[in-house]
Amino acid sequence: MVLGLKTTISSVLESVGLLLADHEWGYPMKKIFAALCLTLLGSGVTYAGELDFYLSGESLQAGYAIDTGAIGYGGGNIIFGGYYNTDKDYQGNVGLMVVGTPTSNQPLTYGLGVMGYFSFLDEPDSKVQAVTLGGLFKYHIPAKMPMAIGARLFYAPEVTTFGDGQDFLDVSADYEFTILPSATLYVGYRLMRSDLKDFGNYDIEDQFHIGARLMF
Repeated sequence: MVLGLKTTISSVLESVGLLLADHEWGYPMKKIFAALCLTLLGSGVTYAGELDFYLSGESLQAGYAIDTGAIGYGGGNIIFGGYYNTDKDYQGNVGLMVVGTPTSNQPLTYGLGVMGYFSFLDEPDSKVQAVTLGGLFKYHIPAKMPMAIGARLFYAPEVTTFGDGQDFLDVSADYEFTILPSATLYVGYRLMRSDLKDFGNYDIEDQFHIGARLMF
């Protein structure tokens, strides 16, 4: 039964991943993108969103997060994004995060969530899908220009890693500067790695980066 369930999940992830892999923006991807836009725009209410974009010497990542109130259930954030590097690896991700503070007088933020990754690696010629569990931690530094140190980690063991992967790890750390109430600059480091069958550990990302987060 467990094997059958894993096979079913793998098939679903592979199907979604193949659609995300259409990086030439062919007809299937256009349909999905249009449907997503119509869903968000047609929710009838304006919800806060955050655009997150970073660049390194060999890669870029773009993501967008919106309050789950857009689909009728508040209290969390829906996150989706895409990644590309000069090795011609590319990836899509979608997830759900819940973020909060332990008490009102502590400069700490915690978050827990689930993230799905759909990775297409050029060399080695591999496809990896992973359902990860993870979280984030952020310490806010009181200053004239608000700053923060943050870290996040998402991990999938073999049981929730599909395709050519045996596990999946995404860990990063950032130093943030809030330059405007709705704009944050950050510098950081990210390691994204998967243990591939018949290959071993493959680093999809192992770079320092600079990025920005814009609130809407």
